[in-house]
Amino acid sequence: MNPNSRPTLLDVTLRDGGYVNGHSWATHEAQAIVRAVGGSGVPYVEVGYLRDTAVPRRPSASCPPDYLDALAALTDRPRLAVMVRPGEVSVSRVADLPGHDVSMVRVLVSGGSVAKAEPYVAAARAAGLTVAMNLTRVSERTETEIAQATRACADVGAQLVYLADSNGSLDPETVTAQVGAAVAATTTPIGFHPHDNLGMAFINAKASITAGATAIDASIAGIGKGGGNLRMEVIVAHLIVRHGAGLRLDPIAADQTTLTAQLRMLAEGNTKAVLTGLLDLNLDGAAEFYDMVAANGYDATILTMSGR
Repeated sequence: MNPNSRPTLLDVTLRDGGYVNGHSWATHEAQAIVRAVGGSGVPYVEVGYLRDTAVPRRPSASCPPDYLDALAALTDRPRLAVMVRPGEVSVSRVADLPGHDVSMVRVLVSGGSVAKAEPYVAAARAAGLTVAMNLTRVSERTETEIAQATRACADVGAQLVYLADSNGSLDPETVTAQVGAAVAATTTPIGFHPHDNLGMAFINAKASITAGATAIDASIAGIGKGGGNLRMEVIVAHLIVRHGAGLRLDPIAADQTTLTAQLRMLAEGNTKAVLTGLLDLNLDGAAEFYDMVAANGYDATILTMSGR
């Protein structure tokens, strides 16, 4: 990949940033975020998880039809994407998405196994949707395992395969090796989903692009799970200044919708996020770690645990 190439950006503010506020975005807030993303020229916005169980006042947690329709009705918006975690939504729901003007389905692949994801991929392809598959927790995988999982995703019909640094543990050298292994394994485009536990989301994103990634995830102000995501305003500004991209920074920089979520991230601090990144801990399974911190503080036991 030419290091001067420009990746396709996908905004994850509503979905990943929803972990900060319990996915409590009101529909009018979601509309404001989608407008800001569209105004910046970012081509895709992920608007939440697709789930069968709807939660009142938390539309981005399940993407009910009226929520999708409210976002689809916006003019000059980017293309809409939803995230699917296999087992949380019936496969039949996928076929309804084009009717709500959703363009992309992103299917989570945990542990490198595509078996549970395959029916959703098939349904999305049959509905004419663009299908991405997201390999989670790649910091816990070897390059060989990543290459095998990438090939498996391509074989079942993925049109884009993302490597997700779910634990926020990767460094540029590892990103280069992992993305390189994925690129070498298939002709299917590769994307990268950075987290910023160790303050490396931007440099890791740059390393992924140099290694061949052609799609990058980011969120407004970096709000997101754990240590947060790559800041959309940083990658947009970088692509404008260094690569001449036809994007606009003002709509994102001027948007005030995420300020409360930003303050919540600031108030909660980042010590735990930094340590879980250093220890390569999966945040969904870090209960023991948090219990130890609550009981003992950040003592030597915490700082020297393997995290595996």
